[in-house]
Amino acid sequence: MVTALQNSFKPGKWTKYTILFILLSIVGINLGHHRYNKPDGVIEWDIKSYYAYLPAVFIYHDLSLGFMDDDPEKFKGLIWPLTSPTGDRIIKVSMGMSVLYTPFFLAAHLVAQFTPWEADGYSRPYRFALTFSALFYIWLGLIYLTRVLRRYFADKVVAMTLLAVVPGTNLLYYSTFEAPMSHAFNFALIAVFMWQTIRFYEAPSLGRIAMAGALAGLITLIRPTNILVLLIFFLWDIRSVEQFKNRVLFFVHHFGWVILMAGIFVLVWVPQFIYWKSLTGTFFFFSYGAQSERFFFAEPQIFNILFSYKKGWLVYTPIMVLAFAGMIWMRRKLPGMMLPLLAFQLINIYILSSWWSWWFGGGFGLRAFIDSYALMAIPMACLMEYAFDGPRWRKAVLISLTVALIMLNLFQTWQYTKGMIHWENMNRKTYWMHFLRVNPAPGYWDEIKKQYEEDLEWYRRVGQA
Repeated sequence: MVTALQNSFKPGKWTKYTILFILLSIVGINLGHHRYNKPDGVIEWDIKSYYAYLPAVFIYHDLSLGFMDDDPEKFKGLIWPLTSPTGDRIIKVSMGMSVLYTPFFLAAHLVAQFTPWEADGYSRPYRFALTFSALFYIWLGLIYLTRVLRRYFADKVVAMTLLAVVPGTNLLYYSTFEAPMSHAFNFALIAVFMWQTIRFYEAPSLGRIAMAGALAGLITLIRPTNILVLLIFFLWDIRSVEQFKNRVLFFVHHFGWVILMAGIFVLVWVPQFIYWKSLTGTFFFFSYGAQSERFFFAEPQIFNILFSYKKGWLVYTPIMVLAFAGMIWMRRKLPGMMLPLLAFQLINIYILSSWWSWWFGGGFGLRAFIDSYALMAIPMACLMEYAFDGPRWRKAVLISLTVALIMLNLFQTWQYTKGMIHWENMNRKTYWMHFLRVNPAPGYWDEIKKQYEEDLEWYRRVGQA
């Protein structure tokens, strides 16, 4: 126990080198794409909404967004508000991402005060700060994920797992080219949440359960469906029906702690509730419903979200197949992880596949699953250990396969940035037209257009056409 505890705080040599390699790679990619130098770069698509709270509060002092009328041409491309039931403009998403951006925004705003750049919230210093904000959270996530993994696995196993989870997945793309999207941030917070969960059950205390409540509240404030992380907390390390009963009895006996956790969770949301109340007349406002976006729980697209060529998670991030395979060995190595991880991921798949846009709009791969990669790292590490502790041939096979899948992800990331993997309208034909190609195939865009026409039927069906 003492050795495990020491290891959890001391990343080994290979893990340190791996984390450094990942962080330096992210810096290099960011400096290479320099999208922050482009006026229409970085603050785009969903990021416009995630970020809008900050300039509205700190620069224009107007959360009703009335300042947009002062320069309509400028702001119509920078902020995409909805119209609330009271007729006011309202930011579509909750404010969790703005909370995490805040230190970097304030640093950029200070820089803008003393440089020729306009201190309007949207000039180059702000775009630069947003791009590199994800670097801090990736570093944080890797540190805490390493703390979790080093409790159970050797240094080389952890290092190989980190390589599989970042360079081997679309997390790399969403840490660089579209870094301010929410996924790298929630990956980090869920890694911290796992660590906090472990620490709570080692030595339960009011402080630790309060911290878990605050983290769960913030994770959910970024992406509400991630409230599922509470399953991880309450089901952690349960291996039998008897242990489940004991866990229920523990929280019944410490019901005040549960109330505290819930209270801290809600407290994180209070600014959001006040914002909604002031602009909509209600404390709870489903902003996506204003655009007729909703869940279709009776028609989950489970096969499509996992295996379709349009955006299937395991098609565009095939290394995650290894994580699922690792659950076989996780049952032996860490049986207490099976219930929380399976409960989380199965329900997560069902909920995400029930969303009207089960492919989650434009993006590289099924980006909604990135948030859970810290959790999937555990079974991934179990598989790595199985190979590393076995005969030499087994280790060689798994390392070769892992490296091949990492290289495939890096190549397809490059293809995506060149438009050779379409952001939304892929199908079987277009996927294989460009598989491992370095030049665009003739007829590719004609096929993309055909697929778009076919997809229109789905948009009509769900009321989005």
